[in-house]
Formats: sequence, structure tokens, C-alpha cells
Amino acid sequence: MQVTLDEDEVREESEVEKSINVWRQSERKIMIEMVQDLIQTSHKYAKSQYTPSAQRARWTKLAGQLIWHKDQILKNFSLEAMTIDLQTLKRQIRESEERREREIRTRNYQTIVFRKPENSKAENAEEAQNAETSEASEADDPEGARENALKTA
Repeated sequence: MQVTLDEDEVREESEVEKSINVWRQSERKIMIEMVQDLIQTSHKYAKSQYTPSAQRARWTKLAGQLIWHKDQILKNFSLEAMTIDLQTLKRQIRESEERREREIRTRNYQTIVFRKPENSKAENAEEAQNAETSEASEADDPEGARENALKTA
């Protein structure tokens, strides 16, 4: 049984975490083996006498890139790095859930107000009367009549 420190807490690893760690280690091993095979293949082609000289530079460059990727896998997929990443993700999830709960508690919802049908009909009638009176006042205006006459001519 392993004991891990999780932000000032001492606890034992559960069976799920153990199985996840075993899976991670097996995946890491597979990835490293695959990259190592690719590195060996690229070295073989880079050193082969049957490879054209223009392609030898490409195979050498590929070998160097694969070595860099292998180094990154060794660094980033170590058990310690994975547990640290997992702990930071858990902390971020907890913080975001707490933030959501605070936002939900402090939300001020606007009240939904439904107009009564009688009020809206009365307002529509008033608007229609206002429109009619404005049209009548425009017709009484001699300057507006001149403008209308000029536009039609």
C-alpha cells in the first residue's frame, strides 16, 4: 500500500488509482518501445549505403526528432509527473465547481412579466389613434402639402 501526499492530506491510494497507474505505466512502456523501434529504423536508413544522400539527411533529422520525443515521453509520462497533473486537474475541477455554486447562489434573475391582453389592445388602439392624428396634422400643414405636390410632380 502506497501513501501519497495530496495538499496536506495523507491518504492511501484506492484500487482505482492503482489500476490507473498500472495502465499508465504499461502505455508509457508501449510508447517508448514504439519510438525506440522508429529511432532504430531511421538510424538504419540514415547509415544505409543504398539510401540516396538527399534522403540520408532527412532520416538523420527524423532520428533526432524521435529521440527528442522519446525524451519528452520519459519526462512527461513518468508516474510522478502524471500524479502531479492529476492532482492539479482535480483541484481545478473542485475550484470550478465551487465557483459555479457561488454564481448560482448569487444570480439575480429578472422577473418575467406577462402583459394582460386587455392592456396591449388598449395600447394598440392608442397608437393607432396617434398615427391617425399625426397623418391628419401633416395633411393640414400647407408646407407638407407643397412638398407632397412637388414629389408627385
